[in-house]
Amino acid sequence: MRILTNVSKAELDYLTNQPTAKALIEKVETEGVYIPEGDAQGAAEFVAMRKSQKQEAYLQISEEGMAALKKEKDADENTSREEYIKEKIAELKKELAEVKAQSAGSEKAKEKQEKKVNAIQQQISMLSMQLIQLQKANSESGSV
Repeated sequence: MRILTNVSKAELDYLTNQPTAKALIEKVETEGVYIPEGDAQGAAEFVAMRKSQKQEAYLQISEEGMAALKKEKDADENTSREEYIKEKIAELKKELAEVKAQSAGSEKAKEKQEKKVNAIQQQISMLSMQLIQLQKANSESGSV
């Protein structure tokens, strides 16, 4: 069995997305570690070597990198929050249209319907304000 080591994610994606496996096969044949079939000791040595390499390997991220990563994460969270608010507004508008379409027979029913319409409109207004604030914060953080 041949095992390919030290391959980056981008390189692996490139090799596996080829229409044929020719480039991957060539790389495995030229750079792969060969362990004969049935060689349990060789396989155990390889596994031990890989474990020690993984334990030695660690990642250091500079403060600038951490700041950029945090900024990207915050932007993603804001975008998902923005999408959630937009979906909620759409749902409320649909509910508002349904409530307005209902016919109320008595005065009490009309008052109840008006109160419900007002409550939904207030929720839409609040969510719209939140959406505007999020968009403003996103545009400010994007321009900084």
